[in-house]
Amino acid sequence: MASTPFKAIYLTEDGDITVREIAEPYQPQGSQALVKVQHSGINPGDYRHYFMGMHSFVMGYDFVGEVLEVGPDSPFKPGELLMGETTPDHKRPIHRGAHQAYLLAEPYLTFRRPADLAPLSAVSLVSAAQTASDALFNVLGFALPAAGLDGDDPAGQAILIWGGASGCGWAALQLARAAGFGTIIVTASMKNHAALKEAGATHCFDYHDDTVVADIRSAVAKEGVRLTAAFDAVSIGLGIFEPLTEADKASIDANYGKSTPALAKSCLSEPLDGEKIRLASTLPVLKDPDWVFALYSRKHYPQDEVDHPGWWQRQEKTLTWLIENHKTAWRPLPNTRVVQDTEEVVKAIKDVFQGKVSMEKVAIRHPMH
Repeated sequence: MASTPFKAIYLTEDGDITVREIAEPYQPQGSQALVKVQHSGINPGDYRHYFMGMHSFVMGYDFVGEVLEVGPDSPFKPGELLMGETTPDHKRPIHRGAHQAYLLAEPYLTFRRPADLAPLSAVSLVSAAQTASDALFNVLGFALPAAGLDGDDPAGQAILIWGGASGCGWAALQLARAAGFGTIIVTASMKNHAALKEAGATHCFDYHDDTVVADIRSAVAKEGVRLTAAFDAVSIGLGIFEPLTEADKASIDANYGKSTPALAKSCLSEPLDGEKIRLASTLPVLKDPDWVFALYSRKHYPQDEVDHPGWWQRQEKTLTWLIENHKTAWRPLPNTRVVQDTEEVVKAIKDVFQGKVSMEKVAIRHPMH
């Protein structure tokens, strides 16, 4: 049973990030499992979802913890170690939020954590890898042979990952390596290039450089490959799901050419007759329909099962394979920062949303104080 009261990070109707005490213990029903949360991971979506119209709930999605109790239909058992991700919703039940000492986990997007997969490595995996897998193996349509996913053969192919030091970019890099891409081009700050190359990038470029597009196109030409696929793992400069003034909106509209989707697309090879370009992004790109929005939870949207049958199963199959093969297929971001003080937690959530964190996973240790 959960020990009450305990602290939770709550998102109000006005968009304030507050600390609440939960007085009533959660009781698992049906297929739910009561999890004592050890760590929860902070993601940009934690706060971005407010600007997508969601609020009045306990924040947080990624978690690791131990099962205390289960409902009669749960596939889990008390004592098992779990890792997973909760699904978003406007005014979702407070027991679903990850940024608290206890939560009720559903079977979907909840996985058994191998004992040799460290908690802080596990808490950085699920949402980032889910989104990256949707981008590479659903939206872009490539295969992941090691996991039994069919699709276009990535062997020897080139791919551009814009924002390789982000959580999604880091996960995409490792999945691209596992899939067998021959040329993996990544953008990031110069200080992060060594770590990205060690993780599998064949070419790294500094997005701060004015010549980054020309440099990437030149490298592709020298390699003698066609670059027709890109994943924008950061989607910056779009003004999507952000607090903006009218002046901000006008500036963003006028400077779309400097946005990461515009820059990434400019890096692609000139298309040949009948050649398809493949573009996936972590946010909608309203100015260019060639970009397709990659989602971390396809199953959460009923219409998506109609529009894209089998896609959520491919995501789940990828995650299952990645967790089972974590020793060789997964490495966490090189830097991890753990916060436990509630004031530090609130600041960290805002910093991650504002893009102030690079090549680092910020996690919350529970219970908070």
